[in-house]
Amino acid sequence: MQIRPTKALINLSNLAHNYMVISGLVQPTKIIAVMKADAYGHGAHKIVEKLITLKNPPELYAVATVEEVIDLTISFPEARFLVFEPFNLTMIKSIGKYRYEVTVSSFDQLEYIKSSGLQERLGVHIKIDTGMGRLGFKTDEVDRLLKVLPAINIISIKGVYTHFATSDEPDRKFTCLQIERFEAVLRKFKAAGIETGMVHASNSGGIFDYPQAHFDAVRPGIALYGYYKNEETSTNLGLKPVMSIVGSLSTVKRFAAGESISYGRKYILKKDSWIGSISIGYADGIRRSLGSRIYCLINGKKYSQAGTITMDRIMIDLEDDEYQIGQEVVILSDDPKSDSSCWKWCSELDTIPYEITTGISKRVPRVYES
Repeated sequence: MQIRPTKALINLSNLAHNYMVISGLVQPTKIIAVMKADAYGHGAHKIVEKLITLKNPPELYAVATVEEVIDLTISFPEARFLVFEPFNLTMIKSIGKYRYEVTVSSFDQLEYIKSSGLQERLGVHIKIDTGMGRLGFKTDEVDRLLKVLPAINIISIKGVYTHFATSDEPDRKFTCLQIERFEAVLRKFKAAGIETGMVHASNSGGIFDYPQAHFDAVRPGIALYGYYKNEETSTNLGLKPVMSIVGSLSTVKRFAAGESISYGRKYILKKDSWIGSISIGYADGIRRSLGSRIYCLINGKKYSQAGTITMDRIMIDLEDDEYQIGQEVVILSDDPKSDSSCWKWCSELDTIPYEITTGISKRVPRVYES
């Protein structure tokens, strides 16, 4: 039951719209929908539930951890899932029960598979590090890899993939170099007679800016949820933010000029004003460093957030406008051009939308709109 007045509204129509934008751009390439971090804070169960109903639904769903995949496979036993987390022996029991596909990115992991005792074939995606510098077989290890793989008969290669480090940045040189390196690796697989399964490389940046890297499948993450690169680019591509946050005024009080609001007395009123408070704070994902730097909206009119953001509550300066308790307030707008948009928060924090949406805590109920 929804009791708390503050909630994150998840617009499933906008999600479907974003998916169709991506699908229309990459067809006939398949889509691997990235659901990690609880679908970037949007609620993975409901997101998968919506995506499976769409035309040309995702071929595969990707998550970061085993815990995430177990949770989803229980609800969607017919769907295919890939775990990005590198294979390790603690996965053995869950793989047998939940039948997800795993990432293999090192020779140690191949040794784990050989010694695992698995009786059934294991679906793996081989990860190649073409320049991300995080996980994967380095390109100079591929010759050795191709000699080792045929000897491990319980492996069924479902895919070979890489990840781009700079695909959303203006300088294209490094991404093009990564593509060249990856294509060279794929040629080696072919020459060795080893099937690659589904080849995939493109994150959201690769999807929009590097059509030559679409390969067999693409992996949209943040673009599914309405964001890419910057506000202008996202809008021009037709992407629509999926999350907004709304609350209501729980108190409205009159304060005199010279009085202070919140911890540290960092917000001193210059004139008599109405101050409203809203049930949301840094424990809910509104970073404390945003204090007095963001705006909330009431009936389309913007009001400054006032003073230090507290754990459970923010205040807003209503100036001369007196509202009733219960008045709805937009805290985070799904209008990318709004003064309360995610892009405005990103600008103030020098961050990216990923960090904003994944940072909205579980204390904020997700409410889904068709």
